[in-house]
This record gives sequence, C-alpha cells and structure tokens, in this order.
Amino acid sequence: MKKLLLTITVFSTAIFTSSAQITITDADIATPNHVIYQANDTLPNIIVGTAGATSQTWNMNMLAQHTTDTLNFIPYAWQPNVNYPTSNLVVKQGWANQYSFADNNSSSFSFLGNGGTSDVMGTTVTINQINTPAEKVATFPFTYNSNFVNDYTANAKFYFGQTIQGFQVDSVRDQTIIHKTVVVDAWGNLTTPLGTYPVIRSTETKISIDSVFAYLVIAGFGSWNNIQVSGDSVVTYTWWANGVGFPLVTATTDSLGDVTKASWLLQLPALGINEFVSGNEGVYPNPAQNEINFFTDETKQKLVQVFDIAGRKIDSFGITTSQTTINTSTYANGLYTYSVIGNDNVVVSRGKFSIAK
Repeated sequence: MKKLLLTITVFSTAIFTSSAQITITDADIATPNHVIYQANDTLPNIIVGTAGATSQTWNMNMLAQHTTDTLNFIPYAWQPNVNYPTSNLVVKQGWANQYSFADNNSSSFSFLGNGGTSDVMGTTVTINQINTPAEKVATFPFTYNSNFVNDYTANAKFYFGQTIQGFQVDSVRDQTIIHKTVVVDAWGNLTTPLGTYPVIRSTETKISIDSVFAYLVIAGFGSWNNIQVSGDSVVTYTWWANGVGFPLVTATTDSLGDVTKASWLLQLPALGINEFVSGNEGVYPNPAQNEINFFTDETKQKLVQVFDIAGRKIDSFGITTSQTTINTSTYANGLYTYSVIGNDNVVVSRGKFSIAK
C-alpha cells in the first residue's frame, strides 16, 4: 500500500489562451462522481523551466502515452473507512481495491491516508496507511509564491503470517517519515497534446526515511525487529491550470535533475458525468436514448447493475466482453446510477448516466 497513489489535486474555472497568473482554491478540486484519465510518458523529453521566472513558455506537445491511469473520485459514503472519519473525498485508481482518503476544505487539500487490500508475496492483506498529520497537496489560495512545509509520518501495519528464510513473520509494520516542501515558483503558458493553457508551476521536494519492522516468532517468543531502512529524495514539478479538472502535467526528476517520468491529462472535460474514453471504463453515449454501452474489464468484472433515482435496482446485466450494450428504450427520461460488480462479488466502481429522448 506504501506509495499507493500519487499526489492528486484538481481544478476548474474558465480556460484562457493568453499568459496570466492564476489562483487555485478549494472550489477547483474535483468533486465525487468524476473520472480523470491520465497518460504516462516513461521516456519524457521535456524541460521543466526556471524557478522564479514569470510568463514562461513550456512546450510539452511531444509527451507520449505509454500507459494510462483511470482515477475515480467517489463519495466517502461509498467507501467508508473508520480510520479516516473526516474524509470527504475518496480516490480510487484503476481496478485495484485500493483507495486514497482526502479532505478538501477552504484552507487546504490533503490526503489522510490509504486503505484497501494489496498482494504481499502472494498473500492478500488489508492495509491502512495513515498519515499523521495529513499530507498536504495544496494550501489555498494556491498561486505564485505560495509555499508551505509539511512534516508527517505514514504508518501501516498488517498481519502477514508466513515463514521467510526460516523465520515465522507474524506481522509487518512500515513507517515512513517525510519532510516535504512545496513552493509555487513560476507561471506562464504550457502546451501539451491537450492544448495550450495558462498555468502556475509548483515544485515539491520530498525527503523520506522508510523503516520496515517484522514481528518475528522464534522458539515461541516474539519481538519486533527492524529489517530494512532506506532513504529517498524526490523533486516533483506540477503544472496547474484552471478549468481542466486535474494538473496538466506532473514531472518527476532523479538526483541529477533529469525528468524520469511525466504524467499528463489525457482528455477534457475531466469534470462531469463519466464519459467514454477508449480502453478505460466508461459509459457512452451519455446522455443516452435507446441504448447505452458500458466499457469494462471482462477479466475482472462480471456484472452491471442499474438503479433508478430512488435507489431501486431496475436492471442487471452480465459482463462477457469489454463492451456491454444495454437497451434503454423502455427507460424514462432522467438520471440513473450503476454499479460494476467484480468477480469477488465486491462493487469495484459506481457511476451515473442520464436518459434524454
């Protein structure tokens, strides 16, 4: 679960094509029931620019789409977790049963931690990684010269119950101590395959020390043992734009300052009812008239359930291919919700669509 999800924040307002300094507030963070599609370039050839320079021009039109991530923003009530009672937004990445719990308020957007299941050496375990205090992503208003320091600790503990190299490992505990600084140090215009937008750029420096402890049982007696300590330092640049629902580009650099990975917003609109993107879960057309198509992963999901506005289940369809077409000719105009059920009978995602004839 460690380093489960990325740094995520999102924005909305009008889109401009002229250079301008912009400001981000809590109103720009994506709300539940939105889906973000993000592309990853694993061999980026981009220039991050200069700190302290204003009215810069960044040309990243050459960014490639090597892989794609789907981020589902869902209400806390759909995926409650007692470890994060103040969360008002949950982010689910792809098909994995893993969630990031966030808090968005007028002063900051923060991640409280992660929760879900993960495969550890062939064993499925439930893990909650709790940030104390929360990890701040942005403080509001977020604009040129905004800056903050965020020191926090991420703790996770889970039952393991396996024998490794002759030692019985009962439980595992992971502790990461992080010192994080963020400064908005540049603004200007950024061009990506999506278009050209006025942006602010934030620079994040994160220094972390990670310690892994195992509860070893020897001759019937158990004790916690520190089995691994490692350190890391990462600098990440993020370009924020109004009206696009997600950072346009996030670039990670190595110790030499070379960009090793870049993630960029794949499509607009990012805010609104989930819309279809080829190769990702979605619904199309939306609004629909006489039929609607669900695009899912047939290897991991088996059922689509449809509910009316009152929450009554009105239809259920088996998933056998990546595209499931539902006849909606008898549906009345209005808003409907759906749930996608995985092979383990657990709801893996929810969404909305509307009928307008």
